[in-house]
Order: sequence, then C-alpha cells, then structure tokens
Amino acid sequence: LRNAQTASDKGSGMPKVAQELRSLYDEYSTYVASHQTGVFQPSSRLMRVIDDRIVIDAVASGDVNVLKSDLESLGMRQAVALGLIVSGELPITAIPAMGALASLNFARAASVLLHGGPRPSPGANEL
Repeated sequence: LRNAQTASDKGSGMPKVAQELRSLYDEYSTYVASHQTGVFQPSSRLMRVIDDRIVIDAVASGDVNVLKSDLESLGMRQAVALGLIVSGELPITAIPAMGALASLNFARAASVLLHGGPRPSPGANEL
C-alpha cells in the first residue's frame, strides 16, 4: 500500500496540493487547449474562481511570510497571511509551480460560504 501511495503521489506530481486543485488545473488546461470562448467555469460550484484565478488557502511549512512572498511571485493577488495560512487568488496555471514550493506544506481551495441565514437548532421551538 505504501508503494501504491508513493506511486500515486509521484503520478500526480503535486502531493502537497489538494485533489480539487489538481482536478481544477486539469479541467482548466483542457478548457484552454480546446480554444473555447467565454469565461471559464469550473464544474464544481464550491470553488471560487475569479478571472482565471482560484481562491486558495495555503499552509506554510515554516515562515508564513516566505510562503506569502513565494505565492505572490507566482502571481497571487490579495494575499493575506494569518497564523501559518496564506489565502488569496492564485492563477490556475500556477497550481503546479505552487506544488513544488519548499515553503508550502499543503494547499486547498478556500471554502465557499453558502448563502442563507442561520438555521434554528433542532428543538429550538419546543420551549
């Protein structure tokens, strides 16, 4: 099983990048290669894409400011560091380069907030 995992990680080429980002990169690459017109829309509605950029959360392997600088050098906009996490808008085309950063521990798509108000807890109206 260990060899299968290692082979799988090597096959992906981006073991520090979440599967949803690897899939998004593949989907975007296919879109660009097909010369489609219009704005790229990912198949997953849970990912926030803005002008061919994906909003991500990246966890630093060490100094968060080094990771922030590295991500900005790859074209990240609106980079904000908090704790060990850098969030911002990364060009989809930079996902493989991000996966190779020594300053990166792990990266994933930022969570999308779903609209709607708070829901009452079960039994809240039974007073």
